[in-house]
Amino acid sequence: MAIEYKDHTIIISGELDSVSGDWNGRYRIMDEEGVVVYESFSDPAGSEEEALADAEEAAHAWIDQQ
Repeated sequence: MAIEYKDHTIIISGELDSVSGDWNGRYRIMDEEGVVVYESFSDPAGSEEEALADAEEAAHAWIDQQ
């Protein structure tokens, strides 16, 4: 899923950890030229929807702090 936020593009995905059964939200932040400026995971979550929401929130927070 791609989201536009403050001249950045955020790519978000969810990944299931096969060992723990938790979902991890992964996010990649790109600048206006499409260059990846940051990439990370959000904290583990119980569902994919929660992981995606957590990843979006973390990405917004990172951009807001820049």
